[in-house]
Formats: sequence, C-alpha cells, structure tokens
Amino acid sequence: MIGELIRTPGALGGFMLLVLIFGFAPGIVLAVIVRLIPDLDRRYELQAELYEVPRWERPFWVAEQFEVSLRIGMVPRVEWGWGRFVWHRCKLESGLASTREYPDSFEVPDDEVKTEIRPGDHVKLMWSVRRFPGERMWVTVTERTGDRLVGTLNSMAIYVYMHPDEAIKFHIDDIIDCALDNDELAIEAEAA
Repeated sequence: MIGELIRTPGALGGFMLLVLIFGFAPGIVLAVIVRLIPDLDRRYELQAELYEVPRWERPFWVAEQFEVSLRIGMVPRVEWGWGRFVWHRCKLESGLASTREYPDSFEVPDDEVKTEIRPGDHVKLMWSVRRFPGERMWVTVTERTGDRLVGTLNSMAIYVYMHPDEAIKFHIDDIIDCALDNDELAIEAEAA
C-alpha cells in the first residue's frame, strides 16, 4: 500500500511539501516573525505556544501571529520614523536669535557663562515642531570643540520625536539656559 503511494507520480513531492508546510515551516517562519516584536518575553511565549497548537492549525496560527507582530512591532516603528522625519520634523532653535527677537521677555545666559560650559554640565535647548508647540529640554554636555557641542538628551520628549539619551549636536548660541557643575557645588557648599 505505502509502496504503491510512493511510486505514484508526484506523491513523494506532495509528501515533502506537507512535511514542509505542517512540520518545519511554522517554526522557522515564527522565529523570523517574532523578531518584529520588541518585548523579549512575548517572543519566547509565542514560540512556546506554537507547539501547543494542533499541527494542522499551525500554519494558520503563524499567519495570525504575523498580523499581531506587524501591529505591535512594525506599526510603531513605522509611525516613529514617519513622525520624526516626515510629519513632525523638528528643528533646533537658536536661543541667541530668540533673545534678539524678544529682548524684553527672552533671556539666555551671557557669553561669559557659556564659555564656562564643559562636559558634564547641563544645558537647556529648544526645538520647534511643525503642527505642534515646541519643546524645551535639558541636555548633558558630553563634548565641546570650540563653539560646537555634543550632548545627550535628559528629558522625555512629548512633541519632538527623540529618545532619552539620544546624542544631539548643537552650537553654543542654541543654549537658552544652563546649570554648570561648579554652580551645583557652590549651592551644596552653601547648604552645608
């Protein structure tokens, strides 16, 4: 009986296709799909659930998980990229230009204070965002080369599509406020 089935034209190929579809493919495809999901525990959970699903339902179950991983994995990444680079394009604003435009109401640190800024100091920068109000956030200076600075974002952005600890390059004239390390030491010494 089995010998007759194997000798039938196309039977061996059909059998191999069934083994692939219901045997190997669901596990391999699911391993690729779960890479889209940011939560590591959820990845392991889905891979363990695969072997609880009846073998004949596994290809369809994996297809459902593909939809889930697209929704919770890819969609937020695409939204983030779209928001940051297309929809909410933000621009770092110059504190010096703002104080020249509004001299009575917008103050920035003077040039003497700005020359004292070193790595480890905190500075406040402001961003304008199309379609939304701008934001002012604190940045920790990590490098300084003349008037060019590099720092990491300390704040959690609301309108600006940036992550905390993201590296930011800026000019000394972009600073709207600062908290120097030596200021903090002076405050601590006065309190003691």
